[in-house]
Amino acid sequence: MTAPRRALWLAVCATIVATCTAAAFGAASPDVRHGRVLKTHLASAAVGDSARTVRVYLPPSYDDADAATRRYPVVYVLHGWPGSDGNMLEFGHVNDTADSLIARGGIPEIIMVFPNGAGTGLLGRSYWIDSYDGRRKLEQFVAHDLVHWTDAHYRTQPVAAARAIVGLSEGGDAAVNIAFKHPDVFSACGGHSGDYVLEPGLGTSAFLGPEPGAAQLLRDNSPALYVARIAPQLKAAGMRVYLDCGTSDESIGHSREFDRELTRLGIAHEFHEFPGSHTWGFWGRHFRESLLAVAGPLR
Repeated sequence: MTAPRRALWLAVCATIVATCTAAAFGAASPDVRHGRVLKTHLASAAVGDSARTVRVYLPPSYDDADAATRRYPVVYVLHGWPGSDGNMLEFGHVNDTADSLIARGGIPEIIMVFPNGAGTGLLGRSYWIDSYDGRRKLEQFVAHDLVHWTDAHYRTQPVAAARAIVGLSEGGDAAVNIAFKHPDVFSACGGHSGDYVLEPGLGTSAFLGPEPGAAQLLRDNSPALYVARIAPQLKAAGMRVYLDCGTSDESIGHSREFDRELTRLGIAHEFHEFPGSHTWGFWGRHFRESLLAVAGPLR
């Protein structure tokens, strides 16, 4: 298949998946009030970008006159690879999921922020970590620049107790990694289909750099490898952790091993295995569980 035909085929498949996912999993009933989604941008020194795209979901009451002084908790949502800031909304329909959960009282009204995690690797691959050469510091971008920008531009509750971070695939292990490293910024994290021991892969040399530094950078950003060292801090901070994975997913082994390690260390967490694999159908269906786990207590 030629490159143009392959691109067309992928676009058609993505549209079909998005439509089916919306119909089956994400769509809110017509009588549910809807939040609104903005596409905007921010400047970030950490990634050397003066206009990096970001999507923001504002909850149903945000623009109400009687809510003009109300402040909201925030959930940051990280996409996988290849991907961008619009994926979780277009294919996962997480705004519809949030609308439904808010209407039913399952979670409080929240702001959700969807950043663009493009780095220097193939098709923007980054693992959401700081690159070896400092050109793209994705961890710093999320934990500092993005959080500060959100607090400055929207009516947030600017404290760790009112912030959570979740993601899928490479965004899943990244959400856990970033929260574990910054318990002063986030109080909860969630990972769908994550790999919690990072390995080199397609296009990763651009941000991992040469050996022996590349292997050390991977270890430093593998939550399953360093969690024992920081277990006391996580327990003291009361970090809430949610994990899930499909039983037919290639990442199920990582999730099971990480679950066992957290259990061994006595770190409170939720881990669920559901039927399914590494697909938007799985993520669209189960994003509600992670929102209930990490956002439900943000009241």
